[in-house]
Amino acid sequence: MKSILIASLLASLLPAQTITWTKDHEIFVQERTTQFASKLSNQMVIIGRLGLSETRPAVVISNGGHILSPFLPSIDGEDAPYLLYQIDGSRIELETVAENSKRFVSLLKIKKPPANLIPVRISKPVDHTVIVPTTAPIISIGEPPSLFVDHLEFAPPEQAKALRLDSTLYTRGAPVFDLSGALIATTLKGRETNTPALMIQWLIADFPELDTIIADESVSGLENLPLVPKTTKEEAKEIVVSPLTRARQRFIQSSHPNPLPCVLVSNEGAQATHSVIGTIIHAEGLILTKASDLGPSLVVRYKGKNYPAVLLSTDENTDLALVGISELGMPVVRWSEELPVAGSVVASPLLLQESTDEMVAEATSRVGNFSHVLEVGLPSVHATSRVTSLGLTTEQLDSGLKIAAIKPDTPAFESGLSPGDLIKKVNNQPINTRADLTAFLNRCEVGEKVTAQIVRGGSKRSHEVKLISPLMIPPATGINLSRGISMVPSIRRAPFPDVIIHTTPINAWDCGAPVFDINGNALGLNIAAVSPARTIALKPKEIRAAIKRLLTKTRAF
Repeated sequence: MKSILIASLLASLLPAQTITWTKDHEIFVQERTTQFASKLSNQMVIIGRLGLSETRPAVVISNGGHILSPFLPSIDGEDAPYLLYQIDGSRIELETVAENSKRFVSLLKIKKPPANLIPVRISKPVDHTVIVPTTAPIISIGEPPSLFVDHLEFAPPEQAKALRLDSTLYTRGAPVFDLSGALIATTLKGRETNTPALMIQWLIADFPELDTIIADESVSGLENLPLVPKTTKEEAKEIVVSPLTRARQRFIQSSHPNPLPCVLVSNEGAQATHSVIGTIIHAEGLILTKASDLGPSLVVRYKGKNYPAVLLSTDENTDLALVGISELGMPVVRWSEELPVAGSVVASPLLLQESTDEMVAEATSRVGNFSHVLEVGLPSVHATSRVTSLGLTTEQLDSGLKIAAIKPDTPAFESGLSPGDLIKKVNNQPINTRADLTAFLNRCEVGEKVTAQIVRGGSKRSHEVKLISPLMIPPATGINLSRGISMVPSIRRAPFPDVIIHTTPINAWDCGAPVFDINGNALGLNIAAVSPARTIALKPKEIRAAIKRLLTKTRAF
């Protein structure tokens, strides 16, 4: 996700564009995205690879069960099968037909494809507004892939091989669709401010295995949406935000309630980004926001004025806080009782922008799509999958696989295994690499007992170990910086009661704001920025229950 602080500044330096985005345009987009979302379960699957915790959405491209998938490098470079994640958490091993790491895609095949799978159409790009299924981790059983609407930064020149998408939230190899649901491209390596995507006809040219499998190219019949203007190469280099994105954001912002029932809640004396948005729930200065990001001394900025604020109470279950300021006649949020269907357009106001000398609260908006409701207590994919673990960490040596560390209070620890032991066999099966061990564990069940044969100090020993589930990766309340991040996630991202999942890209400091539909109805309150493709919002029912709890322990101010 592009930083609102940088993009807003750079966008202001570009020549003005005359693109207008209207409600009719937005209604048309929503009709298409809801249709697309209704077909996701038939045209897309969730895949992973043996030994990896990552999952990705992949697209069905033939009636014979062929899948075009993002390329996932195998563990330690060893050959390892791709896996299809089923709705019950189980996994099916896939046949790898071919891999093209240069283009970040793999061609896979389901040996016995389910009857409900439908191959997608392919098409050349005819429009400048596209749909990209997002790649947020699927946490719980039955969670569908989500989707995000994006725009081209400029019209692709004649003979161009790639499109340039405005957003940076995608992983490599993600499928890109037009609004009719036709596959038009797959993403390449993202850049700092955009993501290139290789057009499907050029992918086929680079990946000959696709030529005899993928459907014949068709032409999508789409109603005219605004298009980005043609540019020169030099002009294209200066584009930071698509004119379509800016025009659409202006319309979405105009669809929000006016005046906006939001304030900026800052930690006094801290950096500007150590703040959150507050949603006004009472005209006499009562504000609801995210509790875990608040310090003891607060300042609320409303209508260009700073107000001393009091933290009145907090609710651990929802991570909500009630904040009060001395002000009357404030605009109050109105919660909607009706949730939209999957794929519906949603948006959230952003307040934090920065000038050269002071922090300024000035509203703009981000747009995404409603995905689904995630219910509390729903079994997780992790808890119900067949993934097993010895409860230890290994290190690959030339001489074999060494135990580097053992998690305390696990069967492996209690069995007598020790760091430094060299694993030679498990159940008499030779283990020379991590891939060997991963492949063996994939055939086992949690709770099963196995015999690990190791070498310690030149002596052979055997230890019986009960298999356990591996640790959940990534942790629910941690941030993995090993690969870099394109947004700043919230520290507390779980657990919560029933929540709304949507794809509006926000940062941690944008939490606490309402999430609106295109008619300005408040569908929920953003409580956690999880990833560039996943934002969590509390449902109105949960918000009202939390407000009752908050009011019972509120102190005077």
